[in-house]
Amino acid sequence: MRPGPRVLRRFEVPDEADRRPPAPAVREAPPAPTAGVTRPPRHPALQFAAYAVAAAVVAAALSVFHLYATGATSVPERTAVVHVQVGESLLDVAERSAPDSDPEAVADRIRELNALPDAEVKPGQALLVPDGAATP
Repeated sequence: MRPGPRVLRRFEVPDEADRRPPAPAVREAPPAPTAGVTRPPRHPALQFAAYAVAAAVVAAALSVFHLYATGATSVPERTAVVHVQVGESLLDVAERSAPDSDPEAVADRIRELNALPDAEVKPGQALLVPDGAATP
């Protein structure tokens, strides 16, 4: 079957007396403000910046936690005797003797083990140092 022609019908409008009154519009009351203060909406760029800073803080905290959990920040307990090379400082010796640890902490431990008054070392000087080399 094919659809027939479209016919527009006009309906008669009843008198005003026969017409029902329109339903009153229902308006919901706005929610009551909490504590009397409402906060203005934030700009999206500020929200993004706040979330980025929060994410950076969480990432830094997780990184520090990982370093402490794996022992990378601790000074090794095992010791060895090394000789200072030409042009090396105490920090260079610390980095060479315990490469996976904090050089400042290792240098402090070397000063403590050898009763050094300061960071002055001489080429050829034998030092007792924390041994952070990997065991075979």
